Amino acid sequence: MLSFDQILAGLAALKAEDFDDSLPDANGIQKLYELTDALELLPEPERCIRPIFDVMERMPTADLGSPGSLVHALERLRGRYESELIASIKRLPTSSSVWMVNRILNGTRDFKQRQIYLDLLRFAAEHPTAPESAKRDAQHFILYQTAAA
Repeated sequence: MLSFDQILAGLAALKAEDFDDSLPDANGIQKLYELTDALELLPEPERCIRPIFDVMERMPTADLGSPGSLVHALERLRGRYESELIASIKRLPTSSSVWMVNRILNGTRDFKQRQIYLDLLRFAAEHPTAPESAKRDAQHFILYQTAAA
């Protein structure tokens, strides 16, 4: 079983090349599953919330899964990750974090909550340093969520 420090080190060691399918040794997705599976076995898995968002922000254009083990690990911590999601979007929106906002919106009917998360998507769509893919995803989800309303 991996320790919390080993999981943190594993997350920190990941690099974009680990997710490049054109490279024969790319095994980033497998590493993410190993790390998030180990995280589930530890007490206080919420201690990894910020480091998980750090991975997303460090590799904003890498394909980390759809939605992937990082998103699933965070969503298992419902009620504990949302404030860090908002902070992450404000620092650097990524396709993964924008996707998470959309998933929250899919399960929320409360008008005030919907406005908060729609505004967050609007912010992401205009973020000056966000990857174009994250901006496009945010715009797509805004259209989807406002058409569904």
